[in-house]
Amino acid sequence: MKMLNISTNIPMLDKENDSLLKAAAILESLGNEPNPSATEFYLGLLDSDLPTEDHESVTLAAISIETMMSFDMSEAGLEEPTIH
Repeated sequence: MKMLNISTNIPMLDKENDSLLKAAAILESLGNEPNPSATEFYLGLLDSDLPTEDHESVTLAAISIETMMSFDMSEAGLEEPTIH
């Protein structure tokens, strides 16, 4: 998994950004269709070899990403938005 290295002076923000990037990588590996099933995501999470202690934060980050991406982009004039 190739990851960006984004750091701040705020450890909580760094941890959240790390979780978001890991979740995005897993979601992207599942395809570019919105709303993968929980089972699909969990299988991707297990295949990622991330430590078990990261699973909760990465799962919550994935939920956040998918929630934000469920916005109806047609109202914003975008025909085919990037999903992840």
